[in-house]
Amino acid sequence: MKILFISSGYKEIYEWFESCIQKELKIIGQDVEFFSIEKGMPDFQSLIAKFNPDMAFTLVGFYLPADMLQYLKQRGIKTAVWLTEDPYYMDLTSSLAEDFDYVFTIDAAALEYYQKKGHQQAYHLPLATDSHLFAPKQVDKKYQSDICLVGYPYPDRIRCIQLLLHYTPFHIQVVGPWKHLLRKFRRYQNISINYNWMDPSIVANYYNGAKIVLNTHRPANERHNENKLGVVGKSINNRTFDVASCAAFQLIEYKEGLSTNFLEEKEIVSFKSEKELIEKANYYIQADEKRREIAKKGRERVEKEHTFFHRVDEMISIILRH
Repeated sequence: MKILFISSGYKEIYEWFESCIQKELKIIGQDVEFFSIEKGMPDFQSLIAKFNPDMAFTLVGFYLPADMLQYLKQRGIKTAVWLTEDPYYMDLTSSLAEDFDYVFTIDAAALEYYQKKGHQQAYHLPLATDSHLFAPKQVDKKYQSDICLVGYPYPDRIRCIQLLLHYTPFHIQVVGPWKHLLRKFRRYQNISINYNWMDPSIVANYYNGAKIVLNTHRPANERHNENKLGVVGKSINNRTFDVASCAAFQLIEYKEGLSTNFLEEKEIVSFKSEKELIEKANYYIQADEKRREIAKKGRERVEKEHTFFHRVDEMISIILRH
C-alpha cells in the first residue's frame, strides 16, 4: 500500500513518534512518503500527483489544514488519524473524527464515545515504544536515583512527590518543566530537578538509573484540557511502555486498562491511593530481587506486544481488511 504520512505539526516528542512509525511502516513493506504540512498546498498537490497514494495518515490532526483534507477526499484517497491526545481534547476530536475514514485512538473511553456517535471505523490503538532505544543498560551516576518521575507537573504529580519527600528518605529525580517549582522544593536535600525537555534517548537513561519509576496519568479535570464532554480516560499512557521496555520497575497509578496490557504484580505494580503509593515505594525499594524480576518480565511483555512495530502492523491489517 502507498501511504502518504502527513506530519502532525507538533515538535519534540511527536517528531520522535513520527520517525518511529515511518520506520516501522517501511519495515512491514509499505511504500511511504512523508509530507510536512509546513510546505503548503501546492507542494501537497504536487506530491499526491506524483506519488498517487492509496491512503493518507496523520497523528492528532489538529493542524492538518481543512483544504488538504478536502483535497484528499476529492481524490478518493482514504484517510486515517491516530488520536494520540485522547481523551483530553474531546471537544475537538469529537467532530474531527468524523472527517476521517479510519480513527485510531489511544484511549478505550474515547473509543466508546466515537462508536456511540456512529463512527464505523473507530479502533483502540495505544501508543507504544521503541524497544531498541528504550532498552536495559548501565548508566552514569548522574542518572541514578531511588525514585524517578518524568513528565509535566500536574497537581497530582506534585502531590505525590511531596508525599514521598515527606514520608520517605529516598533520593528523588524529577525530569520535566518543573523549574517554577524549584523554590517549593528547595528545603529538601533529597530531590534533583532537571527542568529541560529531554530527548527520548536521555529519558531512557533516567529510567535505567532508577530503582522505581513513578508513573501517573494526566488528570481528567486538568485546567488545560478541552474536554467539556467529561470523557474520563481508561487507558494507560505511552510512558508505561517506555519504562517497561527499559526493564525498569515502575509504580503506576491504576487505570482500568492496565490489566489488558500487563499482568499486575508480575509484570508491573500499580497503586490506587496515596497510602498505597508510600507503602509500595518503601517495600519495593528494599525488595531488589523481586523488583528486578517484575521489571524483567515487563520488558519481555513489551517485546512481545507493545512496540511501534506491533501497533503499525495492527493498524495496516485493519485498514487492509476494509
